[in-house]
Amino acid sequence: MKKYDVLVVDDEPANLQKLKRTLHGEFTVYEAGGGEEALQILRRQPVAVIITDQRMPGMSGVELLRKAIEVCPDSVRIILTGYTEVEDLMDAINQGHVHRYITKPWEPFALKEAVKRELESWELRRENERLAGELQTANAMLSRENFSLKQEVEVLRDQEKSFVFKSRAMADLLKLLDRVVKTDSTVLIQGETGTGKELLARYIHNRSLRREGAFIPVNCGAVPADLIESAFFGHRKGSFTGASDDRKGYFELADGGTLFLDEIGEAQPDLQVKLLRVLQEGEIFRVGGQKARKVNVRIITSTNRNLGQMVEQSRFRQDLFFRLNVFAIHVPPLRTRPEDVLVLAEYFLRRIGERLNKPVQGFEPDVLARLQAYSWPGNVRELENEVERLIILSDADQTITVEMLSDRLRLGDWKPDRPGDLKEQLAEMERQLILKALKEHRNNKTQTAEALGITRQTIIAKLKQYQERQF
Repeated sequence: MKKYDVLVVDDEPANLQKLKRTLHGEFTVYEAGGGEEALQILRRQPVAVIITDQRMPGMSGVELLRKAIEVCPDSVRIILTGYTEVEDLMDAINQGHVHRYITKPWEPFALKEAVKRELESWELRRENERLAGELQTANAMLSRENFSLKQEVEVLRDQEKSFVFKSRAMADLLKLLDRVVKTDSTVLIQGETGTGKELLARYIHNRSLRREGAFIPVNCGAVPADLIESAFFGHRKGSFTGASDDRKGYFELADGGTLFLDEIGEAQPDLQVKLLRVLQEGEIFRVGGQKARKVNVRIITSTNRNLGQMVEQSRFRQDLFFRLNVFAIHVPPLRTRPEDVLVLAEYFLRRIGERLNKPVQGFEPDVLARLQAYSWPGNVRELENEVERLIILSDADQTITVEMLSDRLRLGDWKPDRPGDLKEQLAEMERQLILKALKEHRNNKTQTAEALGITRQTIIAKLKQYQERQF
């Protein structure tokens, strides 16, 4: 399978080159300096992804994506914006002209991850159409022949994503969810970053009585403060500068369906108050509107934070917490279900190998042992990224060796067949968290200590301890 074709559009040559450098290698990149040039390219060469800047002379990014639907309707449409044109952006999102928006300034890694996530959804939608009959008769279960590991693997597919697991913990979790999917009860999904909370939210929606309605995912921490009310509740024509038409917000878009509030722990205090009222009354007021509008929306929320602790610290409203904490579940981290690591690694090896057109033979036994022994602080997402890196480093038909692993897996304090007691496991988790935070804060011990809620002296003492233990 060839590389995906991506069209990048920006009137600034420097920005265009940055986009091209970011995506070159993993994708076949076409470039255009404006909307008209982009449409000409699309007429000759349909692409899988269109990435465009919003503010461009002649034709804005939103206008380009609207016209691109006629030329290339199946493409993934991503816009880069600084939120300078609120009206056009909200209109495009509400009408489905834009699949994803990325705020500027953007980071290369974040952009590539966004493209990969959207492409994964696009690819699986197509595959699910082809497999629809098979999935119905097999009750969404794929046989173990799809994997090179000689063990049973359970795969549950929803419309856009896949679950791959073998652990009893995940099987029990899905059985628990099956008790709530047919209800309208509010669900709170708790778990660490990278454990697949949005996948579970989609799983609930796609098996609920609302599955014919919309599933609207919203990252509560990503909506700018000045757009919160308009984004969630909509606005009336003339309610603010640039509001030339009435617009629906997330609640109205999800009417009859499901609204997924991702990272609810990041919700600002003003948003918490407004959400509480909607949950209590079942109605909203558009910005500039005087008439209440009834909405019939199921709420699913997720967080990687301890909301109960945030309530005690007065950082999250207690009354909202009680409203959201109707049916709470916890997604177990990957380190607590090591039997899932190998089947996930094999799954990613196959899927990513197909996407990158690099079929890899498999893993050496020592590699599998290290993958299973590692604590995976970034959970499934970290494992997926590691496998993708290994495929990029490998040659076609090559077997992945220990030397190709990232330093954290290759050079870490790893010993085969050493499960370790609880104290050792907790110490290793602590070490991973501290070292990861240090890297994120560029080795600034003061900032790292503040982020982790410990003292700078503790950081220094721990680092000395790790050095003595030859970590």
